[in-house]
Amino acid sequence: MMLHSLFYTISSLISLYSLACFIRIIMTWIPTLEHSAAGRFISRLCDPYLYWFRRFRFTRVGAIDFSPLLALGLLSVASMTFSTLAASGSITVGIVLAGLVQVMWSIVSFMLNLFILFLIIRLILDLVNKYGYSPFVAAVDRLLNPLIARASRFLFRSRIISYRASLLITLGMAVITRVGFGFGINALHQILVNLPF
Repeated sequence: MMLHSLFYTISSLISLYSLACFIRIIMTWIPTLEHSAAGRFISRLCDPYLYWFRRFRFTRVGAIDFSPLLALGLLSVASMTFSTLAASGSITVGIVLAGLVQVMWSIVSFMLNLFILFLIIRLILDLVNKYGYSPFVAAVDRLLNPLIARASRFLFRSRIISYRASLLITLGMAVITRVGFGFGINALHQILVNLPF
């Protein structure tokens, strides 16, 4: 019984640290909070952990850094692992692997959802003929254009197609990828959870 309490306490502490890390991430968007006494305390507490994940290149797409998602995801897996241990007294490799797969899929699906959202925004701007310069549109184009070019080359090789058609094709491919992988990851998760070891 004492071991169950220990595992539950560890899970709760990890969840609290995860909340502190989330607050730290939000604070980066509000500089006045970041420089307060509480902000400096949370920064000292969370920055070493959060900055450790910045070295992974795959967490960056253009100027967007997804390393905080990976950091929070791993905390989530650790918390889930200890809460499972507290509830059942045992854990399998399959459950841990299922948790890791879910974390990785959460990051990838978030990136895909963001990519789909930016494609929709860019398509709407193209449909209403808003070609004026804005820093936001320029940033979206810098993010999307390399991926749009790859998707167009994949399907049409060297044939030239309009930018709008490229946007629509890339959007369709992104939605199909998101839905297809979603089903596949859910099936893999169930298989891993039911592993006997």
